[in-house]
Amino acid sequence: MLPFITFIAFDLETTGLYPAKDEIIEVAGVKFTLEKKEGKIVAKKLKEYSSFVKPNMFIPEEATRINHITDQMVENAPPVKEVLSAFLRFCGLSTVLVAHNAGFDTEFLAKALKKNQMMIPGNPILDSLKITKKIMVEAPSHSLENLAKKLRGELNLSLDSSNLHRALYDCEVLQEVFCACLRKRFQDRELTMDKALPSIEKIHGPALQIKSYC
Repeated sequence: MLPFITFIAFDLETTGLYPAKDEIIEVAGVKFTLEKKEGKIVAKKLKEYSSFVKPNMFIPEEATRINHITDQMVENAPPVKEVLSAFLRFCGLSTVLVAHNAGFDTEFLAKALKKNQMMIPGNPILDSLKITKKIMVEAPSHSLENLAKKLRGELNLSLDSSNLHRALYDCEVLQEVFCACLRKRFQDRELTMDKALPSIEKIHGPALQIKSYC
């Protein structure tokens, strides 16, 4: 059997909800693959990336209330072009990206890449929100926090709600929630490098592409 696929759970924190006027202020990703432990598939974390981004605007109070990121925290951060360059190197060319409500993050990413005249990567992007709605139909809420609480006994993570809405921690939670969902639906042989994406797309639909948002 070929090796298991490699994913990047990623998350952006922003100054607001609208890519046309708001900006990215934090980028994070967790690179992970899968492994078999005690008879079940679990996530195997490989690397992580995290950086604040210095925006060209002040962070609105309502954004700070959610993500707890202040103007002082990003004052000496690198510009978005530098951060995105590092993030894309971290992702590489052969990984599948995963985000919760991925359309939001993908649109912000696409707009920032285009604005800075950067290469548009071809990595497929999966929306874990779509997947959890298909696999965990019984869940009353599909927010990442509520899914993590519902799956608490299955996660290799101590859930700390105070750290949610910070990019790196959200990636770590997403890694565990996403893996738990894969475990519920797929067999080992369906999650190898050659078969995982087609297998997952059967319930997700076609993977997102950054270029579609440019």
